[in-house]
Amino acid sequence: MPPLISIIIPHFARPGLLAEAVESVRVSTAKCFEIIIVDDGSSVEDWRAVQLLADEQTKVLQRLDGQKGPSRCRNLGLAEATGDHVIFLDSDDLMAPWCIEDRMNQVVLNPGADLWVFPVMLFKKVPGDMDLHWNAMTGACDPAERFARSDPPWHTSSPLWKRESLLRLGGFNEEVFYGDDSDLHLRALVDGLIVSLYPEALPDAFVRRSEEPRITNDLSQELIESRRVRLREGTRFLKSRSGTSRLLDWWEGQYFVEAEFLLFNQRCSSDAVRAVLNDWEQAFPRPLLLRFIVLAYFSVALACRRHAYLVLRVARRVAMKVLPAEYFPTGGQYHSARAGDDAMKALVARLIEIPT
Repeated sequence: MPPLISIIIPHFARPGLLAEAVESVRVSTAKCFEIIIVDDGSSVEDWRAVQLLADEQTKVLQRLDGQKGPSRCRNLGLAEATGDHVIFLDSDDLMAPWCIEDRMNQVVLNPGADLWVFPVMLFKKVPGDMDLHWNAMTGACDPAERFARSDPPWHTSSPLWKRESLLRLGGFNEEVFYGDDSDLHLRALVDGLIVSLYPEALPDAFVRRSEEPRITNDLSQELIESRRVRLREGTRFLKSRSGTSRLLDWWEGQYFVEAEFLLFNQRCSSDAVRAVLNDWEQAFPRPLLLRFIVLAYFSVALACRRHAYLVLRVARRVAMKVLPAEYFPTGGQYHSARAGDDAMKALVARLIEIPT
């Protein structure tokens, strides 16, 4: 019998989309899987709908204690998993019917890896209605550096994990709510897990980017705090490992990136920006001149962003000239899939075969 694969799906308050995700797994060409749904405290009505999805291949659990969030739910699912291998699927995303079979074929060909990583594609309503990959898995810098500079080369659903390797890594960091997948992948790379990449493979999972509300798109105080937690946890981890000085340089830049994100995206951001900068000063004691330039730039930016936007842009140009390049990283963009029309035609051809 082929090795069993555990598909772990965290869920909160969207049972309709969850049902679509589960059905996309059930029509897989390979049948050697179990589905583990972990609900994160949805309403009574939604929980009832989730329970209706249970069957002989689908286990439904509810998180009743501990840290709320996808990391906690995924770890609970991992603890229940019986498969030799694991795929994490978000509750609003979809899996291609060929996903499990094609990924397991690569495990047979390359059994020494700890995780096998495949491209995934974005969609709005149905797979194939967008021509964007999550990101390019190839590039000038190594994957660890890309995760450290917030240019994640792959998505939560991209890897097929060896379960014992995940357990050895400690699973997801339950303190991290936002960016939990990047946190996990960076730790895996720094700790030397063997990664096998398949950038030329056909996308086999689909990440929803529709108008549906997403928790991580709402800049609530809780989410802003969770973004700070991600920075602090990443700093703590990288400082605990030797040979990560270059990664720490890029990671330090993420404090600056986060402060600018809040500056330009949060209406009442003064306190939030100052909190991030305070975290940066505590984590990375830097020369007085560098600290002065950073704090001066954000003081000018906060004062000018509404009524003197041109001054703000000039101040930013000056900051880019004098501050480290790590403070202004590039990347983190979705990647056009049109580079290979033949690949797109093959994808469309296989999508047509999906049962409806």
